[in-house]
Amino acid sequence: PLNANVRCMTVAAFDRRPAAPPLLAQPGRNCRCVVRADRLGLAVDGDVYFRALHHALCAARRSVLLIGWEFDSRTRLLRDGQPQAGPNEIGALLDHLVRTNPDLRIHVLIWDSAMIYAFNREFAGLVKMDWLTHRRLRFRLDDSHPLGASHHQKIVVIDDALAFVGGLDVTSQRWDSREHLPDDPRRSDPAYPTYPPFHDIMAVVTGEAARTLAGIARERWFQAAGERLVPPSPGDADRLWPPCLKVQLTGVDVAVSLTCPSWDGAPSVREVEQLYLDMIAAARRFIYIENQYFAARRIADLLARRLETEDCPEIVVINPGEPVSLVERSTMGVARARLLRRLRQADRFGRLHVFYPVVAGEDVKVHAKLMIVDDLWLRVGSANLNNRSMGLDSECDLLAPAMVEHDRLAIRAMRHDLLAEHLGVGPDTVAAAEAATGSLTGAIATLRGRQRTLVPLDDREPAEIVQLLSESSLPDPEEPVETLVYLDQALPGSARRGLRLRTRAMIWLLAVLSVAVTLLPWVTPQGWSYAAALVTGLARLRDQPLAAPLVVGMFLLGGLARVPVSLTVLAAGLVMGAWLGTVLSLIGSLASASFLYAIGAHLGRGQVRRLAGWRVNRVNRALARHGIMAMMLLRLMPVAAFPVVNLVAGASAVKFRDFAAGTTVGMAPGIVALSVLGDRLGVVLRSPSAAGIALLALATALVIAAQIGVVSRLSRARSPAPNRPQ
Repeated sequence: PLNANVRCMTVAAFDRRPAAPPLLAQPGRNCRCVVRADRLGLAVDGDVYFRALHHALCAARRSVLLIGWEFDSRTRLLRDGQPQAGPNEIGALLDHLVRTNPDLRIHVLIWDSAMIYAFNREFAGLVKMDWLTHRRLRFRLDDSHPLGASHHQKIVVIDDALAFVGGLDVTSQRWDSREHLPDDPRRSDPAYPTYPPFHDIMAVVTGEAARTLAGIARERWFQAAGERLVPPSPGDADRLWPPCLKVQLTGVDVAVSLTCPSWDGAPSVREVEQLYLDMIAAARRFIYIENQYFAARRIADLLARRLETEDCPEIVVINPGEPVSLVERSTMGVARARLLRRLRQADRFGRLHVFYPVVAGEDVKVHAKLMIVDDLWLRVGSANLNNRSMGLDSECDLLAPAMVEHDRLAIRAMRHDLLAEHLGVGPDTVAAAEAATGSLTGAIATLRGRQRTLVPLDDREPAEIVQLLSESSLPDPEEPVETLVYLDQALPGSARRGLRLRTRAMIWLLAVLSVAVTLLPWVTPQGWSYAAALVTGLARLRDQPLAAPLVVGMFLLGGLARVPVSLTVLAAGLVMGAWLGTVLSLIGSLASASFLYAIGAHLGRGQVRRLAGWRVNRVNRALARHGIMAMMLLRLMPVAAFPVVNLVAGASAVKFRDFAAGTTVGMAPGIVALSVLGDRLGVVLRSPSAAGIALLALATALVIAAQIGVVSRLSRARSPAPNRPQ
């Protein structure tokens, strides 16, 4: 049930306009709720958005909630000598506002970014924004999400009365004017004195829609910071509305759609994806898309089916040109090229048209996330058209329908305005060309070719290493991998209990072994002398020619006998030393894993299913879709017995290349830690000393802490098992 502030969209809501569109937004299916936006406008590009944000922040009285993917406190909001009140940099401005208004509280929540982005982000941002600012300015980094996920929503809410939502973060390399001038000196930020033209969009809403977005922001704050924020009394939307923004829709019921991965006991939410699918299915005349990516699997499947039919609408996609970074080329670049090739093969009637914008020969980076269908539905948000945004990253989109004829004309005007920006003409010119040609693509064809223009995008794939990286599915998974490959859920109940017992037993064994070795010289000197002699004798084996093959053979036999691989690694470190033990353990583990993989492949999926039960189907699909990433996670986190993982992987569709690479990378951290621990055990047994005992205790504590941390994270990532075969 929805609360009193949320009103479901009904067919009656469209009865006030002729030719009412079909019901699209359905709470519980493709949106969280449908709420009234008293006003809605679009802030197109960073210049307009930053000016609008500056005005709203300076007018704030009680509360500012800012959540996003990235943040840079040095970002200048106003440029080119625009008049301003207070500091211009966002960090200094927020601090100034709370110091001058004792009733104001500001909360900033930003994704705790992965290491891959660490060097591109502001150094010591947490220190600058939390430790060195007023106590009523709270800044937190959000890491409360599954492995490999990110919090990607971009929401700013002022006094629970006005809200921004869309694709723009308040950070570097985001500002640009709508002209996208080449070499614009204003397009300059700290550490980035120059960067390419940049295009993005934020929606601005007031009324119930703003309060709903405030609730979503507070939910995220509680999940990340563990603190419940008290909502303020809604402020004055008239005073907060930025003068630089035109009100384009009034009194419209907007749907709020989310993506939330399953995490910490909460089920996954895939409303964003379902809304995309429903909009594509509902389209009759055209689909207009502006998006940073074009790589979502399920959306491509539906587009391909529609393109094969004679009644397929025109589909116009505005994407960036060639991705700049290796990561983007190897993931979204290759995925887009393959998706386009597939869609063009399905496009029997010439309905698909994909472009990228260019100004004076320079590509404009499209970062917007906008979709307009038949001028009846306007959608703006943070969700990219890639797999991550459908199920892994947190996202928030708004859908505004044309509730009356005036709304339809307003949405059409927004579309004409956006196309005019890309084509270097006025909106009236776009409208006239569309009327003359009778189609959206006809208007684009007529107006292309100026200094600012749209260029058709081909489907050439990036080359070399890019191809290899793309096939791993590592950077663009569809769902949280923890929940997909939780193999103990695919096993019978007795096996699951055994895995939990083995994990606890390993922790206790390490602790007891370290304590026993430490006390042995003083409790039983004779026993210690025997142990020292044994370890010294074993250590001499490392110089023998057959030592390496024997260690590798020990791993092969241990895998067949279901001996925990961690004990074998520990023994190899004790006998061969830290570094040689690490190398041989990696080789032995991979050899054992490959042998069992071959057995699983020989037995086939049917035999493995009979062994593990019907839930293994879920694991098979996960391994096939996620490849290297799934294998890395299974090796890094002790969710299933080593032999079971190898057998299931062999019976699945996962490629051996992905299996071997994921096994090597995923097992390396644990093997290094256990090899060092085994080596320290040997040193203490041979010649106990205070320093040696201290190092042994430290190594043991680190390994145990890692085990406990992994188990704790998996318990948060666990989702309920399905109650029927999949």
